[in-house]
Amino acid sequence: MCLDFDGVLCDSEREVSTSGLEACQQYWPHLFGSLDGGERQRILASLRAVRPRLIKGFEVLAMARLLLEDKSNEQLILADWEPLLEATLRRWGEDAAALAAAFEAHRSQQMSRNSERWLSLNPLYPGVAAALADSPYPFYIASSKAARRLVPLLSSCLGMEVDEQSPRLFASLIPPNEMKIDALRTIMKRPVAAGATLHFVDDRFETLHAIVTQAPDLSRWKLYLADWGYNTPEERQAAAQLPGVRLLALPEFCELLRWGIVMRVDDGCEPTAEEVAAGLNGSTSVQH
Repeated sequence: MCLDFDGVLCDSEREVSTSGLEACQQYWPHLFGSLDGGERQRILASLRAVRPRLIKGFEVLAMARLLLEDKSNEQLILADWEPLLEATLRRWGEDAAALAAAFEAHRSQQMSRNSERWLSLNPLYPGVAAALADSPYPFYIASSKAARRLVPLLSSCLGMEVDEQSPRLFASLIPPNEMKIDALRTIMKRPVAAGATLHFVDDRFETLHAIVTQAPDLSRWKLYLADWGYNTPEERQAAAQLPGVRLLALPEFCELLRWGIVMRVDDGCEPTAEEVAAGLNGSTSVQH
């Protein structure tokens, strides 16, 4: 079994958005220095809505500034982000490398100086920790997150004592489509995969689409789109029509972890009303 981390196991959007907005206040103090509480919450809510489009962490700074300029930019970001990012940085006279450096510096500072807060902004989805603890199956993590951040999260949240060179860990997979295909090929060649049923769970529609259309050699893998993760209603609808891809709900994911199949029973993973209100369930109109 191979699992994505952000948007499948962990709701890391909270940390990315919070860190991004704080980095904006340092990088563009003339724009973000005087935000009041209401404006801050509005931008954070919009950052959660556009999270499906974020690939590289620094992009959250550009998203936040666009959303500060005009809330309607939320729809532009969701519609066609990569060309918009390039054109916007050119319009602002900004450099992607400089934004990335500012974002990484702030996150590293937060990890070292306030690690408890940083960890608290990366909660696991409801029921995931218990289901993984009960799982009898070997699993791998394939994530675009940098290993230096992924390793402490796996240790703190899941009790996985792995280092950055662990064969169970595939990190920094950017661009995710190509790099995750390579990771699945690597896992498939290992002795543990011989004769086994292979499952891959991701929340990124584009990656699953690339596997189906560009990697026929990966046909042994059963593919699932996590409907509680960072994807849109349109992407979930498209995934349901994509051959070889199954749309998966959080309770079903917990079943898959425990039993290797989806049995569609209530295993205690169904989010509570409070969790739904907090945005933890895939039933919201725009996923986080």
